[in-house]
Amino acid sequence: MAAGAMATEVKRVDVLANNIANADTNGYKGDRVITGPFKEVLISIINDKCPDRGLVPRGGISASAEGGRIMLETRGRFLVLDTPRGKSYSTEAALTVNNEGYLVTTSGNYVLGANGRIQVGDIQSVYLDQNGGVYSNGYPVDRLQLFSAPGVIGTLNGGSALNSVNTSFIQGNLKETGRTLDLAIKGEGFFCVRAQGEERYTRDGSFVIDTEGYLSTVDGFRVVGDMGDIYIGDEDIDIHTNGEIYSGDLFWDRLKMVTFDRPEELRKVGDNLYTADGDNNYRYGIEGEVLQGFLEASNINAVKEMVNMITAFRTYEANQRVVTAYDEVLGKAVNEIGRV
Repeated sequence: MAAGAMATEVKRVDVLANNIANADTNGYKGDRVITGPFKEVLISIINDKCPDRGLVPRGGISASAEGGRIMLETRGRFLVLDTPRGKSYSTEAALTVNNEGYLVTTSGNYVLGANGRIQVGDIQSVYLDQNGGVYSNGYPVDRLQLFSAPGVIGTLNGGSALNSVNTSFIQGNLKETGRTLDLAIKGEGFFCVRAQGEERYTRDGSFVIDTEGYLSTVDGFRVVGDMGDIYIGDEDIDIHTNGEIYSGDLFWDRLKMVTFDRPEELRKVGDNLYTADGDNNYRYGIEGEVLQGFLEASNINAVKEMVNMITAFRTYEANQRVVTAYDEVLGKAVNEIGRV
Protein backbone atom coordinates (compact mmCIF):
# COMPACT_ATOMS: atom_id res chain seq x y z
CA MET A 1 0.00 0.00 0.00
CA ALA A 2 2.73 2.48 0.99
CA ALA A 3 4.80 1.62 -2.09
CA GLY A 4 1.80 2.25 -4.33
CA ALA A 5 1.21 5.59 -2.63
CA MET A 6 4.86 6.53 -3.22
CA ALA A 7 4.45 5.85 -6.95
CA THR A 8 1.32 8.01 -6.99
CA GLU A 9 3.11 10.90 -5.29
CA VAL A 10 6.00 10.69 -7.78
CA LYS A 11 3.47 11.14 -10.60
CA ARG A 12 1.79 13.96 -8.68
CA VAL A 13 5.12 15.78 -8.31
CA ASP A 14 5.77 15.39 -12.05
CA VAL A 15 2.38 16.92 -12.87
CA LEU A 16 2.80 19.77 -10.38
CA ALA A 17 6.29 20.55 -11.70
CA ASN A 18 4.92 20.72 -15.24
CA ASN A 19 2.14 23.05 -14.09
CA ILE A 20 4.61 25.37 -12.38
CA ALA A 21 6.90 25.38 -15.42
CA ASN A 22 3.96 26.48 -17.59
CA ALA A 23 2.49 29.05 -15.20
CA ASP A 24 3.48 31.84 -17.61
CA THR A 25 2.41 30.03 -20.79
CA ASN A 26 -0.50 31.73 -22.55
CA GLY A 27 -3.71 29.70 -22.41
CA TYR A 28 -2.10 26.78 -20.58
CA LYS A 29 -4.50 24.55 -18.65
CA GLY A 30 -3.26 22.83 -15.52
CA ASP A 31 -3.42 19.09 -14.91
CA ARG A 32 -4.62 17.30 -11.80
CA VAL A 33 -3.81 13.80 -10.60
CA ILE A 34 -6.99 11.84 -9.88
CA THR A 35 -6.60 9.00 -7.41
CA GLY A 36 -8.90 6.21 -6.37
CA PRO A 37 -9.82 6.17 -2.67
CA PHE A 38 -8.50 3.52 -0.29
CA LYS A 39 -11.15 0.90 0.37
CA GLU A 40 -14.44 2.79 0.44
CA VAL A 41 -15.81 -0.06 2.53
CA LEU A 42 -13.58 1.00 5.45
CA ILE A 43 -14.97 4.54 5.40
CA SER A 44 -18.50 3.17 5.10
CA ILE A 45 -18.05 0.98 8.19
CA ILE A 46 -16.62 3.88 10.20
CA ASN A 47 -19.49 6.18 9.22
CA ASP A 48 -22.05 3.49 10.11
CA LYS A 49 -20.64 3.40 13.65
CA CYS A 50 -20.63 7.17 14.01
CA PRO A 51 -23.75 8.78 15.56
CA ASP A 52 -23.13 12.12 13.81
CA ARG A 53 -23.96 11.02 10.28
CA GLY A 54 -26.53 12.64 8.08
CA LEU A 55 -27.52 14.36 4.90
CA VAL A 56 -27.42 17.98 6.05
CA PRO A 57 -23.96 19.36 6.87
CA ARG A 58 -23.35 21.96 9.53
CA GLY A 59 -21.95 25.19 8.07
CA GLY A 60 -23.46 24.66 4.62
CA ILE A 61 -21.83 24.18 1.24
CA SER A 62 -20.40 26.58 -1.32
CA ALA A 63 -21.47 26.34 -4.98
CA SER A 64 -20.57 28.72 -7.80
CA ALA A 65 -21.01 28.65 -11.59
CA GLU A 66 -17.81 28.74 -13.67
CA GLY A 67 -17.62 28.13 -17.41
CA GLY A 68 -20.82 26.07 -17.65
CA ARG A 69 -19.97 24.02 -14.56
CA ILE A 70 -20.82 24.16 -10.87
CA MET A 71 -17.76 24.34 -8.63
CA LEU A 72 -18.78 22.72 -5.35
CA GLU A 73 -17.02 22.81 -1.98
CA THR A 74 -18.61 20.96 0.93
CA ARG A 75 -16.54 22.72 3.62
CA GLY A 76 -15.17 19.66 5.36
CA ARG A 77 -18.15 17.38 4.72
CA PHE A 78 -18.02 14.54 2.22
CA LEU A 79 -19.95 14.40 -1.05
CA VAL A 80 -20.86 10.86 -2.12
CA LEU A 81 -20.08 9.83 -5.71
CA ASP A 82 -21.04 6.70 -7.63
CA THR A 83 -17.95 5.60 -9.59
CA PRO A 84 -17.08 2.50 -11.65
CA ARG A 85 -15.15 1.27 -8.58
CA GLY A 86 -18.02 1.84 -6.18
CA LYS A 87 -18.76 4.73 -3.85
CA SER A 88 -16.20 7.51 -3.49
CA TYR A 89 -16.06 10.57 -1.25
CA SER A 90 -14.87 14.10 -1.94
CA THR A 91 -14.92 17.54 -0.33
CA GLU A 92 -14.92 19.39 -3.66
CA ALA A 93 -15.94 18.70 -7.24
CA ALA A 94 -16.66 20.33 -10.60
CA LEU A 95 -20.19 19.31 -11.58
CA THR A 96 -21.93 19.13 -14.95
CA VAL A 97 -24.82 17.21 -16.53
CA ASN A 98 -24.33 14.17 -18.78
CA ASN A 99 -26.29 13.27 -21.91
CA GLU A 100 -28.96 11.53 -19.83
CA GLY A 101 -29.53 14.60 -17.67
CA TYR A 102 -27.84 13.28 -14.53
CA LEU A 103 -25.67 15.43 -12.28
CA VAL A 104 -22.09 14.16 -12.61
CA THR A 105 -18.53 15.28 -12.01
CA THR A 106 -16.41 16.30 -15.00
CA SER A 107 -14.80 12.85 -14.68
CA GLY A 108 -18.20 11.24 -15.30
CA ASN A 109 -18.91 10.02 -11.75
CA TYR A 110 -22.53 10.29 -10.63
CA VAL A 111 -23.42 12.59 -7.72
CA LEU A 112 -25.64 10.80 -5.22
CA GLY A 113 -28.59 12.32 -3.43
CA ALA A 114 -30.99 10.99 -0.82
CA ASN A 115 -32.82 9.10 -3.59
CA GLY A 116 -29.75 7.92 -5.51
CA ARG A 117 -28.50 9.43 -8.76
CA ILE A 118 -29.80 12.96 -9.32
CA GLN A 119 -31.53 13.75 -12.63
CA VAL A 120 -31.80 17.50 -13.28
CA GLY A 121 -32.04 17.96 -17.06
CA ASP A 122 -29.88 20.97 -17.89
CA ILE A 123 -26.86 22.39 -16.03
CA GLN A 124 -28.07 25.96 -16.60
CA SER A 125 -31.25 25.22 -14.64
CA VAL A 126 -29.48 23.70 -11.62
CA TYR A 127 -29.22 25.49 -8.28
CA LEU A 128 -27.69 24.15 -5.06
CA ASP A 129 -28.57 25.77 -1.75
CA GLN A 130 -26.24 25.90 1.25
CA ASN A 131 -27.92 22.89 2.86
CA GLY A 132 -27.27 20.65 -0.14
CA GLY A 133 -30.72 21.00 -1.68
CA VAL A 134 -30.75 20.45 -5.44
CA TYR A 135 -33.18 22.50 -7.55
CA SER A 136 -33.98 22.37 -11.27
CA ASN A 137 -35.84 25.33 -12.79
CA GLY A 138 -36.66 26.46 -9.27
CA TYR A 139 -38.24 23.17 -8.17
CA PRO A 140 -36.68 20.88 -5.53
CA VAL A 141 -35.33 17.66 -7.02
CA ASP A 142 -33.25 15.98 -4.32
CA ARG A 143 -30.71 16.65 -1.59
CA LEU A 144 -27.02 15.81 -1.79
CA GLN A 145 -25.70 12.97 0.33
CA LEU A 146 -23.23 14.72 2.62
CA PHE A 147 -21.51 13.12 5.59
CA SER A 148 -20.35 15.16 8.56
CA ALA A 149 -16.66 15.33 9.41
CA PRO A 150 -16.92 13.48 12.78
CA GLY A 151 -17.62 10.32 10.76
CA VAL A 152 -14.03 10.40 9.51
CA ILE A 153 -11.08 9.26 11.61
CA GLY A 154 -8.42 10.98 9.50
CA THR A 155 -7.09 11.69 6.05
CA LEU A 156 -5.62 8.85 4.03
CA ASN A 157 -2.85 10.42 1.94
CA GLY A 158 -1.36 7.06 1.06
CA GLY A 159 -2.79 3.78 -0.17
CA SER A 160 -4.51 5.43 -3.12
CA ALA A 161 -4.36 4.24 -6.70
CA LEU A 162 -3.63 6.55 -9.61
CA ASN A 163 -6.73 6.67 -11.81
CA SER A 164 -5.89 9.38 -14.34
CA VAL A 165 -4.45 12.82 -14.96
CA ASN A 166 -7.22 15.27 -15.82
CA THR A 167 -6.98 18.78 -17.23
CA SER A 168 -8.82 21.73 -15.67
CA PHE A 169 -10.31 23.99 -18.34
CA ILE A 170 -11.27 26.82 -16.00
CA GLN A 171 -10.79 30.20 -17.71
CA GLY A 172 -7.48 31.95 -17.06
CA ASN A 173 -7.26 35.70 -16.49
CA LEU A 174 -7.40 37.89 -19.59
CA LYS A 175 -4.56 40.36 -20.02
CA GLU A 176 -4.58 43.26 -22.47
CA THR A 177 -1.61 43.50 -24.85
CA GLY A 178 -2.90 45.87 -27.53
CA ARG A 179 -1.26 43.69 -30.20
CA THR A 180 -3.41 43.11 -33.31
CA LEU A 181 -2.66 39.39 -33.62
CA ASP A 182 -3.15 38.59 -29.93
CA LEU A 183 -6.54 36.93 -29.46
CA ALA A 184 -8.32 35.54 -26.42
CA ILE A 185 -11.53 33.55 -26.11
CA LYS A 186 -13.72 34.81 -23.30
CA GLY A 187 -15.81 31.77 -22.45
CA GLU A 188 -15.67 28.17 -23.64
CA GLY A 189 -14.15 27.05 -26.93
CA PHE A 190 -10.90 26.57 -28.85
CA PHE A 191 -9.05 27.98 -31.83
CA CYS A 192 -8.36 25.44 -34.60
CA VAL A 193 -4.86 25.06 -36.06
CA ARG A 194 -3.24 22.66 -38.50
CA ALA A 195 -0.31 20.63 -37.15
CA GLN A 196 1.40 17.91 -39.20
CA GLY A 197 -1.64 17.83 -41.47
CA GLU A 198 -4.07 17.21 -38.60
CA GLU A 199 -6.52 19.59 -36.96
CA ARG A 200 -5.56 20.49 -33.42
CA TYR A 201 -7.06 22.83 -30.83
CA THR A 202 -5.62 25.52 -28.57
CA ARG A 203 -6.55 28.33 -26.19
CA ASP A 204 -3.29 30.17 -26.89
CA GLY A 205 -4.10 33.06 -29.23
CA SER A 206 -0.62 34.61 -29.50
CA PHE A 207 -0.54 34.45 -33.31
CA VAL A 208 1.98 35.73 -35.87
CA ILE A 209 2.29 36.00 -39.66
CA ASP A 210 4.60 33.29 -41.01
CA THR A 211 7.14 33.76 -43.83
CA GLU A 212 4.49 32.90 -46.44
CA GLY A 213 1.96 35.40 -45.10
CA TYR A 214 -0.32 32.98 -43.25
CA LEU A 215 -1.71 33.46 -39.75
CA SER A 216 0.03 30.92 -37.50
CA THR A 217 1.03 30.09 -33.96
CA VAL A 218 4.48 31.03 -32.67
CA ASP A 219 5.45 27.37 -33.24
CA GLY A 220 4.57 27.61 -36.94
CA PHE A 221 1.19 25.86 -36.97
CA ARG A 222 -1.27 27.61 -39.28
CA VAL A 223 -4.54 28.92 -37.90
CA VAL A 224 -7.62 27.48 -39.62
CA GLY A 225 -10.54 29.58 -40.87
CA ASP A 226 -13.84 28.67 -42.53
CA MET A 227 -12.05 28.75 -45.91
CA GLY A 228 -8.91 26.90 -44.82
CA ASP A 229 -5.55 28.35 -43.81
CA ILE A 230 -5.89 32.11 -43.28
CA TYR A 231 -3.70 34.17 -45.60
CA ILE A 232 -3.08 37.70 -44.30
CA GLY A 233 0.01 38.90 -46.16
CA ASP A 234 0.67 42.59 -45.53
CA GLU A 235 -2.98 43.46 -44.84
CA ASP A 236 -4.07 45.34 -41.73
CA ILE A 237 -6.86 43.33 -40.16
CA ASP A 238 -9.56 43.70 -37.54
CA ILE A 239 -11.05 40.68 -35.83
CA HIS A 240 -14.59 40.96 -34.50
CA THR A 241 -15.93 39.28 -31.37
CA ASN A 242 -17.57 36.54 -33.48
CA GLY A 243 -14.21 35.68 -35.09
CA GLU A 244 -14.84 37.40 -38.42
CA ILE A 245 -11.71 38.91 -39.98
CA TYR A 246 -11.90 42.16 -41.95
CA SER A 247 -9.38 44.20 -43.90
CA GLY A 248 -10.98 47.61 -43.87
CA ASP A 249 -14.58 46.97 -45.03
CA LEU A 250 -13.63 43.78 -46.87
CA PHE A 251 -14.60 40.49 -45.26
CA TRP A 252 -11.53 38.25 -45.26
CA ASP A 253 -12.38 35.03 -43.44
CA ARG A 254 -13.65 33.80 -40.10
CA LEU A 255 -11.66 31.95 -37.48
CA LYS A 256 -12.72 28.34 -37.11
CA MET A 257 -13.54 27.89 -33.44
CA VAL A 258 -15.20 24.93 -31.77
CA THR A 259 -16.73 23.95 -28.45
CA PHE A 260 -16.46 20.36 -27.19
CA ASP A 261 -19.17 18.39 -25.44
CA ARG A 262 -16.58 16.93 -23.06
CA PRO A 263 -13.46 19.13 -23.01
CA GLU A 264 -12.09 17.20 -20.05
CA GLU A 265 -11.52 14.25 -22.43
CA LEU A 266 -9.24 16.22 -24.76
CA ARG A 267 -5.67 14.93 -24.89
CA LYS A 268 -2.58 17.13 -24.77
CA VAL A 269 -0.17 16.57 -27.67
CA GLY A 270 2.49 19.19 -26.88
CA ASP A 271 3.05 22.79 -28.00
CA ASN A 272 -0.05 23.81 -26.01
CA LEU A 273 -2.26 21.86 -28.44
CA TYR A 274 -5.04 19.31 -27.89
CA THR A 275 -6.57 16.52 -29.92
CA ALA A 276 -10.00 14.93 -29.61
CA ASP A 277 -10.31 11.15 -29.46
CA GLY A 278 -13.27 8.85 -29.98
CA ASP A 279 -16.77 10.29 -29.94
CA ASN A 280 -15.92 13.60 -28.27
CA ASN A 281 -17.94 15.68 -30.72
CA TYR A 282 -17.63 19.43 -31.12
CA ARG A 283 -19.94 22.23 -32.18
CA TYR A 284 -18.89 25.04 -34.51
CA GLY A 285 -18.59 28.36 -32.72
CA ILE A 286 -17.86 29.26 -29.13
CA GLU A 287 -19.92 30.05 -26.06
CA GLY A 288 -18.40 33.48 -25.61
CA GLU A 289 -16.51 36.02 -27.68
CA VAL A 290 -13.12 36.71 -29.23
CA LEU A 291 -11.18 39.66 -27.83
CA GLN A 292 -8.54 41.22 -30.09
CA GLY A 293 -5.50 42.66 -28.32
CA PHE A 294 -5.88 40.30 -25.36
CA LEU A 295 -4.29 37.03 -24.27
CA GLU A 296 -5.53 34.42 -21.82
CA ALA A 297 -3.08 33.66 -19.03
CA SER A 298 -2.66 30.14 -17.67
CA ASN A 299 -5.07 28.99 -14.97
CA ILE A 300 -2.17 27.98 -12.73
CA ASN A 301 -1.80 29.44 -9.24
CA ALA A 302 1.95 28.99 -8.81
CA VAL A 303 1.87 29.51 -5.03
CA LYS A 304 -0.86 26.91 -4.57
CA GLU A 305 1.01 24.46 -6.78
CA MET A 306 4.17 24.93 -4.69
CA VAL A 307 2.19 24.19 -1.53
CA ASN A 308 0.73 21.07 -3.19
CA MET A 309 4.23 19.98 -4.17
CA ILE A 310 5.49 20.32 -0.60
CA THR A 311 2.52 18.24 0.56
CA ALA A 312 3.30 15.58 -2.06
CA PHE A 313 6.94 15.43 -0.93
CA ARG A 314 5.90 15.02 2.71
CA THR A 315 3.40 12.31 1.80
CA TYR A 316 6.10 10.50 -0.15
CA GLU A 317 8.51 10.72 2.79
CA ALA A 318 5.86 9.43 5.21
CA ASN A 319 5.16 6.40 3.03
CA GLN A 320 8.89 5.86 2.59
CA ARG A 321 9.25 5.61 6.36
CA VAL A 322 6.43 3.06 6.43
CA VAL A 323 8.22 0.93 3.83
CA THR A 324 11.48 1.19 5.80
CA ALA A 325 9.78 0.22 9.05
CA TYR A 326 8.04 -2.72 7.38
CA ASP A 327 11.36 -3.89 5.96
CA GLU A 328 12.95 -3.73 9.42
CA VAL A 329 10.08 -5.72 10.93
CA LEU A 330 10.42 -8.40 8.26
CA GLY A 331 14.17 -8.52 8.79
CA LYS A 332 13.72 -8.97 12.51
CA ALA A 333 11.11 -11.67 11.97
CA VAL A 334 13.43 -13.60 9.66
CA ASN A 335 16.27 -13.38 12.18
CA GLU A 336 14.03 -14.51 15.07
CA ILE A 337 12.73 -17.46 13.07
CA GLY A 338 16.30 -18.36 12.15
CA ARG A 339 17.21 -18.72 15.83
CA VAL A 340 14.34 -21.06 16.60
